[in-house]
Amino acid sequence: MLVVDADSGVPSASGATMTLREGTYVESTIGREDGSLLVGAPERAGTYTVTVARSGFHTWVQTDVVVTADECHVQTVSLRAQLESI
Repeated sequence: MLVVDADSGVPSASGATMTLREGTYVESTIGREDGSLLVGAPERAGTYTVTVARSGFHTWVQTDVVVTADECHVQTVSLRAQLESI
């Protein structure tokens, strides 16, 4: 997932927390200082609610994100979270 500041378009994953939820499955990832992408749920098909939170910004939420699988791997889903300043 690419995380950007909605006003400037500057990558803003540093310090952001992405949470993936599907039923009882919950996974959280925190963005590193040198990264613009957040990655989660490797090799796990399902229908997720994705939340991105970062201090100073409104929480971004995307529901019904469907990740499918073929015979070998899941099909990657790319999202772009545009965080709006508070």
